[in-house]
Amino acid sequence: MTVDQLNQEKFLTNISSRLGRERRSGVKPPIWKNKPYLHLYEGKTNEDLIEQFIDNLQLLNTNVDRITRQEFEVTLAKVLKDFEVNSAISWDNPFLHDLDLTSLLTTNGVENSIWNNSVSEDELKQRSAKVDLGITCADLGLAETGTVVFMNGEGRGRMVSLLPPFYLCILKESQIVPRITQAMEHIHAKVPTGLPACINFITGPSRTADIEMDLALGVHGPGKVHVILLRE
Repeated sequence: MTVDQLNQEKFLTNISSRLGRERRSGVKPPIWKNKPYLHLYEGKTNEDLIEQFIDNLQLLNTNVDRITRQEFEVTLAKVLKDFEVNSAISWDNPFLHDLDLTSLLTTNGVENSIWNNSVSEDELKQRSAKVDLGITCADLGLAETGTVVFMNGEGRGRMVSLLPPFYLCILKESQIVPRITQAMEHIHAKVPTGLPACINFITGPSRTADIEMDLALGVHGPGKVHVILLRE
């Protein structure tokens, strides 16, 4: 056993002693024969899921554009104008590079920083906090809640989606799945190769409310979110 495992065992044994019973081990989770949640979306087409995803985004005060790859340049320019963006930070990611994102930002007069793990964390944090817009792609979109899901790590810094006041997420329409059930299956499938320290589930702009139910946007993260959904 490692030191952590020994400390854990000691901790659990101490709890058992305080409860006046022997330390239990070898507990196995139940195997459920029926999984009704798997049948909720039977008969739904991919188009149905995409429409539900878009509807839920709009209910969350999130603008969404469903476009072709050829329309990306014009749509990006519109988003930058709507958000009055002068500076941005984006992931170092092949998908974003294929979209020629950096060049398009420069064409629109936007100063862009690309996430670089060789730079100190403090400097990356300062950059992310000072720019107008954070840009990432996503691994999945959840139709049921209008949520985008992505894993951080390497060139995919989590501060890009958390610190700037505006956030832009880009994903393919083929990445839309029904709900969190499928998202967890996707995550579990990656366990053998290792998971990142952070997996983000983002559902619209940051929001919080006090005891009087006064809703405030952008207190703990981006106050405005825009999603670009690319048609296949």
